[in-house]
Amino acid sequence: MDKFSSLLTDYLLKSGVIEEEYYEIYQYGLLTGTEMLICIITCYLIAIQMGMFGICTLSLAILFCLRSFVGGLHLQNFKACYICSCLAVILILLAAQNLRIPRFYSLIIVIIEVFVIASVSPVENVNRPVDDNEKKTFSKRIKIILDIIFVLSIIFYILNLNRYLNTVTYTLGIVLVSMLLGKAKIIFQKVRVE
Repeated sequence: MDKFSSLLTDYLLKSGVIEEEYYEIYQYGLLTGTEMLICIITCYLIAIQMGMFGICTLSLAILFCLRSFVGGLHLQNFKACYICSCLAVILILLAAQNLRIPRFYSLIIVIIEVFVIASVSPVENVNRPVDDNEKKTFSKRIKIILDIIFVLSIIFYILNLNRYLNTVTYTLGIVLVSMLLGKAKIIFQKVRVE
C-alpha cells in the first residue's frame, strides 16, 4: 500500500500537480484513501453477495459519519484495521439479516445509544489528541449527525422499515463498542507509561 501511494504521489509531483512541500500530505491522503476504498469495495462485494446493498450503504454511512468525529479504537496497521472493519460490517449485515428486534425496542435502544454516544464522545487517540476548540466543533457535528440518525430512525419506525431500524441499532452498537475499546486502550496505554 505504501509503495502504491508513493508511486502515485511521485507521479503527481513529476507532473507538476503538487508541490514538493506537500508531498507527505498527499502521500498520506492517497494511502488513507486507497485503504478506505479497498475496505469499502470489500464490504460492498460481501453485501452484494448477501443481497444487502441498501443495508450496507446505511451502515457504512453511519459508520463513516460518526467515526470521523466520535473516534474510537484505532489499530496499528492497515491489515488489522481492514480485517476488523470488514468483520464489523459483516457482523452488522448478519445481524440485520438474521436477528429481528421488535421495532419499539429497537427505537428505544437507538435512543439509548444516541444518548451514550453523545455523552462519551469524542474519544481521543494517543496519536491524535483533541484540543478544546476541536472538542467543541466535534461535539456540534456529532450532535447534528446523531440528530439526523434519530430522525431517520423515527422515519424507519413510522414506515415500519424494521430491517433498516435494526441496522441503525446494530451499527450504533458497533460504534459504541469501538468508542469504549478506544477509551480502554488509552487508559491502558497511560497506565503502562506510568
